Amino acid sequence: METRDTITIQKSSLARLVYFVPLCSLFMYFSKQMLFGPNVLWLQGVTVTEDLQIIFKDSNGKVYLAGQSDFNKPDDRLPEYCRHQQNNDNMGCLQDNHNQRIKIITDTSGNKRVSCYKVQREGLKCVNQMVKDCYNLGDSHWYGGFEAFNQMWPLKKAMPSKEGTLLTAQKEEPEPEGVELAMGPYVSGDFGIHKVVLANVLERLFISSSGVGIMVSKDSPLYLSFNAHKDGKICLAGMYDGSHYFSHLGKPPVLEYTVCKANNVKEISDYMRGRFLNKPGGTPSLELFHHPIWSTWAQYNRKINQTAVMDFADKIRQHKFPAAQLEIDDRWTVNYGDLDFDEAKFPDPKQMVASLNKKGFAVSLWTHPFLSLSSASFKEAMHHKYIVMARGSDTPALVRWWNEDMSALLDVTNPAAVLWYLQKLTNLKDLYNISSFKFDAGEAHFVPHAHHTFEDMVSSNEYATLWAELAYSADPTSHRQEVRVGWDAQKLPIFVRLFDRMSSWDRQGGLVTVIPSVLTLGIIGYPFVLPDMIGGNAYADMIAFEGGAYPRRELYIRWLELNTFLPAVQFSVVPWIYDDEVIAITRNYLQIREQYAKKIVELAEDSVMSGFPIVRPLWWIAPNDQQALVSEDEYLLGDDLLVAPVVVEGARKRDIYLPAGSWNDKLRGGLVQGPTLLKDYPVALEELAFFEQDKVSDS
Repeated sequence: METRDTITIQKSSLARLVYFVPLCSLFMYFSKQMLFGPNVLWLQGVTVTEDLQIIFKDSNGKVYLAGQSDFNKPDDRLPEYCRHQQNNDNMGCLQDNHNQRIKIITDTSGNKRVSCYKVQREGLKCVNQMVKDCYNLGDSHWYGGFEAFNQMWPLKKAMPSKEGTLLTAQKEEPEPEGVELAMGPYVSGDFGIHKVVLANVLERLFISSSGVGIMVSKDSPLYLSFNAHKDGKICLAGMYDGSHYFSHLGKPPVLEYTVCKANNVKEISDYMRGRFLNKPGGTPSLELFHHPIWSTWAQYNRKINQTAVMDFADKIRQHKFPAAQLEIDDRWTVNYGDLDFDEAKFPDPKQMVASLNKKGFAVSLWTHPFLSLSSASFKEAMHHKYIVMARGSDTPALVRWWNEDMSALLDVTNPAAVLWYLQKLTNLKDLYNISSFKFDAGEAHFVPHAHHTFEDMVSSNEYATLWAELAYSADPTSHRQEVRVGWDAQKLPIFVRLFDRMSSWDRQGGLVTVIPSVLTLGIIGYPFVLPDMIGGNAYADMIAFEGGAYPRRELYIRWLELNTFLPAVQFSVVPWIYDDEVIAITRNYLQIREQYAKKIVELAEDSVMSGFPIVRPLWWIAPNDQQALVSEDEYLLGDDLLVAPVVVEGARKRDIYLPAGSWNDKLRGGLVQGPTLLKDYPVALEELAFFEQDKVSDS
């Protein structure tokens, strides 16, 4: 009897507890609402005020991200709690009826060291409305996002504190505080054609030196501004524009993004990469890490033929330079899109390739997704509807690119069109023993605005992904191909080339932008970076030659030095057009590179498992070091080889910053203890300063 009474009492207590706990939680929640005011969201770590300020705080109550949600409403109309939504410590929702909604959810996917929140912004009015949130970039440095023509590292620097300015390594004049991007569709483009800040590779990941990470869902129709007009803000917006983003069901936009916080930039970088980005599914051909690619482009431009190609190869061998492959660039075909050799320029391509193979060259060909209206391929593709069509029409949607004002564009959403194109590439491989291909273009901005594709695309960025996947399918075993686009394509084991570099020193695509660009691609998940051609593309008119332009001798040498420890080396302008000293300097740095090729390959193979970049910023090993956070003219190969090239014209000395640790000076000799700034370190024209961490001394 006593036992039965005990059981009855326990059941009764449990029943009361079942009612008490939710009531207690509800009481606590509404107490918070009363404390913070009407129509306020209060989650553990996040507050949304009645005027729609969004404030994220860490466990110590310190604000790490703050901004404003823009409901585009009258100031006197307050948002209401969402109907049919139960607000609590882990989820909150506010809306302006028939206008917009904001929902914030505590994201439990994070580990114990990282806290995350998912923000959902939903339009409720019409398909073409915009939903927008803006956040202050604050006193942090920001990284990631996109490749820009005027690339900077960080993407935006924090303003110097009143106590003093951050050290600068080589610059006497103050640099701009960061890249400025006006509000617009967050899609890739060709700077030369489309005149946009965003270049060929971009992802929706941004991280800060204070350990904040922002990742926008790839399904969101993202418009973005970053430090526009130096406003110190990042604005995320969702809008279907009918040109780059498409609401095929006619629904209003939904903008979804995740905000995470870790202790520092390295921790947030590791977390965001591991959670949101794919790892490579393998490595490119290991030979491409060991030996250079030689391209006809900058040296010969479009004036190529069989004789020029053979002369190019012969001189490479006469000067005893190594080569992974020789790439035949623009104008090997009669019409763009007809994938066969121009018989007038290449009378015997089969014999030419056989001869090149005998000399030790694999051969790759330049290709692209454009079809000239005069090509046979266009007529065939038009018949089968293998090209992007004009919306609501049976006519092709024509596109302008750098070689033609009107061309058709391959429809890479059509599996039959992809197979048709791949078969043409396979025919080249079978007929002539072509090894692989250089895949040019593919950026989202090349997709015509009023278009129709076989499969609907949510975003024109999908074109870049599908073009890169086509490129992979063209050479799925040897992995000798290259692309110049990147959007959700980190899994592909192929080289991603930087946008064309200018043969200049400056911020407009010149030498100073190479390291920032390589670092940026690495942080957003692309470890296999092909840093374009030594000396740039010779577009600027510097020293005339047959209608083209060579880079200056000093620029060429400094570019070679900078590129020595990057993942791959590509030549086009040849060293022997200068003098014997440049030839000797080139041989020397290729020999130094070969000594470290095994290390580069090991890092490439490790990236398959870890997703880590091969080339890393200084903060990778010193995430709390203020100088390491802003250094853009030095880089790490792995964790322990620091490279400090000269990127300023006429300089024969530079300041070099070494983070904590013991560093072997590989140029001058001796052991240097960091952290330290080596002022006015002498670097002659033929010299490259680099340092290797002494792990024995540090142990």
